[in-house]
Amino acid sequence: MRQIIYAVLIAALASASPVWAQPNPWAGSWRGTISTAQAQNPVVPLADTADVAATAAETPAAPVTENTGVTLTLAGEPGAYTGVVTGFTPGREIRLSNIETTDTELTLEGSADTDFGPLALSYSLTRDERTLSGAGRITLGDHGFDVTIELTRRRRAEVPQPQVEQRIGYFTGSWTFEYTGGEFPPLSIGTRSGTVTFTDIAHGPFVQGDVAGEVFGEPYSETWTIGFDAVAQSLVWHEALSTGQRLIALGNWTSPIGITFLTMPMEAEGRLFVLRRLMQVTSDTSFAVTDEFSVDGGPFQRLGNGAYVRQN
Repeated sequence: MRQIIYAVLIAALASASPVWAQPNPWAGSWRGTISTAQAQNPVVPLADTADVAATAAETPAAPVTENTGVTLTLAGEPGAYTGVVTGFTPGREIRLSNIETTDTELTLEGSADTDFGPLALSYSLTRDERTLSGAGRITLGDHGFDVTIELTRRRRAEVPQPQVEQRIGYFTGSWTFEYTGGEFPPLSIGTRSGTVTFTDIAHGPFVQGDVAGEVFGEPYSETWTIGFDAVAQSLVWHEALSTGQRLIALGNWTSPIGITFLTMPMEAEGRLFVLRRLMQVTSDTSFAVTDEFSVDGGPFQRLGNGAYVRQN
């Protein structure tokens, strides 16, 4: 049995980097501008007031282009992307509620409340290598206007990625989640949703999370405990699952944009299960997870995807 456990861990660690390094055509940060065409009357030299009024009335409005710098950040995998748009208001994110992709096309929708009223956007973009371009519509309060979008994704070394400080306090608070995945005991009870609320544990870099969720219309609860070593930038993640099983994982948080986890083998019904998780830390208010699993040292397979959004 011990030899099987060692074999599972060695195989998982040896294959971890190539899996996470697979190219993703959409994930990452896209930076550029949104242009709006607004009408503006031409400047008229000072003259008699009547002449100015007549000239302004007779002269058609000239279009003036205004550019706004924005960043589109996408995380996840095809069919399960999450994302935000920033740049409209300092410090304010517009969370995307709908993201659809094909090989070269991207459509998205999002909304947010602002000081000027509700803001909603919808874009339809085409990807050409590292460039996204297309048209969209933005509505602010009762006013709507058409826009054109030009975004570029440079090579990773040149693109400022979402940066989140590695600290245990990142998790503190309440998060809502949606998890889409297979029903695969003992690792997963299937597609589910709910909230997890993390509170600090005194005298140590730990938080405890209480999960209140729903699966197939039935409520369930779990308890998660996370500990963080700031020096080694590593985590330990313990889940007391609703099935009575316990899941223990070690995490590497040396990158501010993501955490990779590998669980200790879990034995159930005479078989050994290992879970591998990538947590993409997209911002201070959202993260996404991608889970894969191996049975008895076999190849890793997709288990599910989850999206978490901070509530407070």
